[in-house]
Amino acid sequence: MIAAGAVYFAAIFGLGFLLGVVRTLLLEPWLGAAWAVAAEGVPMVAAMAVAAPWAARLFDMSPDLLPRLGMGLVALALLVLAETALDALLRGRVLWAERFQTTAGLIGLALQVIFAAMPLIRRRA
Repeated sequence: MIAAGAVYFAAIFGLGFLLGVVRTLLLEPWLGAAWAVAAEGVPMVAAMAVAAPWAARLFDMSPDLLPRLGMGLVALALLVLAETALDALLRGRVLWAERFQTTAGLIGLALQVIFAAMPLIRRRA
C-alpha cells in the first residue's frame, strides 16, 4: 500500500510538475489562473485514471476498500509534503492552505481530492 501510493504519487507529481510549468508560463497569462488550472486538470485526471490502477497492479494490491483508500491517502500525504516543500524552496514561504482561498485554489483542491480517491474509484480496472 505504501509503495503503491509512493509510485502513484511520483508518476502524477512528475507530470504535474511539467504541466505546472506549461500552465504558469503559457496558459495563465492567456486564460487566467482559474481557467488555466481547470485546463491542466483534464490531462491530470486522465493520468490519474491510468496511473492509479497501474501502480496498484505493480504491487499486486487487493481491490478492497481499505488498501485502495490507504494507497490514495499515502499518495495525498506525499503530495502535500512535496507541494509544501516546493513552496518553501521556490517562494521562501509555505502557502499550502492559503491557496484554497481563490477559485484556482479550490479547483486545485478538488483535483487533490480526485487524486486521493482515484485508487478507490479505479479499483476494478
